[in-house]
Amino acid sequence: MNTLRTAAALVLACAIAAPAHAQPRPGTFPTLRIGQNVSGSLGESDPAMHERGRFKVYQFQASPGRRYVVAMESGDFDAYLTVARTVGGITDHMFINDDGTEGTDARLRFTVPAAGTYLVVAQSLAEEGVGAFTLRLDTVTIRPPRVQALTLGTPVQGELSEDDAEYMGDEEAEGFYDLYRFTGRAGQRVRVRMELGEFFPSVEVGTMQGGEFTPLENSNTGMQGALTVTLPEAGEYFLRAGAYGGVTAEYTLTAEERAAAPPARTVPIRRGESVEGELQDGDPELDDGRLYDAYAYTARAGERLRIQLRAEDFDAYVIIGRIVDGNFQEIASNDDNEDGEGLDSLLDVELPEDGRYVIQATSFAAGSEGAYTLSVESTP
Repeated sequence: MNTLRTAAALVLACAIAAPAHAQPRPGTFPTLRIGQNVSGSLGESDPAMHERGRFKVYQFQASPGRRYVVAMESGDFDAYLTVARTVGGITDHMFINDDGTEGTDARLRFTVPAAGTYLVVAQSLAEEGVGAFTLRLDTVTIRPPRVQALTLGTPVQGELSEDDAEYMGDEEAEGFYDLYRFTGRAGQRVRVRMELGEFFPSVEVGTMQGGEFTPLENSNTGMQGALTVTLPEAGEYFLRAGAYGGVTAEYTLTAEERAAAPPARTVPIRRGESVEGELQDGDPELDDGRLYDAYAYTARAGERLRIQLRAEDFDAYVIIGRIVDGNFQEIASNDDNEDGEGLDSLLDVELPEDGRYVIQATSFAAGSEGAYTLSVESTP
């Protein structure tokens, strides 16, 4: 029932008009109260909508700033939950979930933008789904982050749970995180890696300003689980380790000092040529900690190139750009092959002017190592 492995739930924000039969006025629905278990059933006589199954609607009174969780359990069908409100005769489907627990149940955590009457739509995911279900609405305490001490070079075993602090401000990017504190020096390079099993972690290094975590520039891993940052000044820093999508799981977190990155050594490459190389510890690194090798290519204006990076040990990523005022400026990049399958990368690009270009052979995920083959061809 897991529709997205990277998240324990599918949470969408959209405004869609429901069919006329799905729009009874608030006040005609049974009331759902905090902490109450409600038993119900879906049958052939219940209405259906949105190309899914039958549904029943409940209403509840909500307040802004409170965190709610609604759970739907059924052994007869695959549960589907929606939290909505009616505005000007249009049903605004605010939060949707068909997962979040094991089996066929559904669970949804949310906050509301304003006080008022909200609707919980208890539905079957499949059109043919009917049977008994239970529904429960609770509030969840929004906890401030508990800061833990971190020693560079010492791995930490932790766990993301519903008792942890939560990312706030974006319902589509909800999730839990732990916060760590360490002391650093000006110019110190710190490498962070978080392993979260089958899920994609998010790690950031930053400071606390007015009680709020503020990440350093280029410190968010996105979905890579590793980063390298250079600390701008001596002082206290914080590491936020978490995952989006309501993921709860055990993790391993490592933060360690890294030596200064070596300067990139650029190797010439000509059209029609293939070279073999290897990403390995000690190679220069991009801002996000990815290792790379650099190749120089001299081109004509308007020349079209096909650059292919093949690898078996890591997900290949190829970048081409120019050095301007001592800084690399990207022109194009790609991490996929022509069919979008496998680990290889294929990049077709037209170069804008005569001169020297730099091709970076790197990986999609920080910390990846292994052998590769890079080829450059001129195309019509």
